[in-house]
Amino acid sequence: MTNCPVCNTKVDAKAKFCSECGVELSKAPSERAWIIAMQEKIRSARNNNTIFTTIAVVGIMIAVVVPYYTHFIRLNNMDSVSWGLTGFGALLIIGCAFGIWWENMSINDIIDDLKLGQEEAENKAFNEENEGK
Repeated sequence: MTNCPVCNTKVDAKAKFCSECGVELSKAPSERAWIIAMQEKIRSARNNNTIFTTIAVVGIMIAVVVPYYTHFIRLNNMDSVSWGLTGFGALLIIGCAFGIWWENMSINDIIDDLKLGQEEAENKAFNEENEGK
């Protein structure tokens, strides 16, 4: 087993392409392939944020709207079912908030990697230009 030079995923030593980012392993990856892989990771993390947001909205519905309407308005009291639904919805909201925070931290790390890669590419081009003079 080896690691992909672009996304660092473990791949079989005989594999020709990375199963995660699709870069060809028999050749050294280009800077463009690396940037495309990083952009795909950012896109995936943003899609996860959409999923977490949707689940958080469902959590709000479970925690607030359903107990309020079904039990408080209709029965004029909050029973154990209402409090259970409220607690479950609150856990969904807290979990989704943590998930969104975690994905945003991942996106920030990937963006930092992209900036570092861009700086390295600029430094490499500058050094090659100066060596030629």
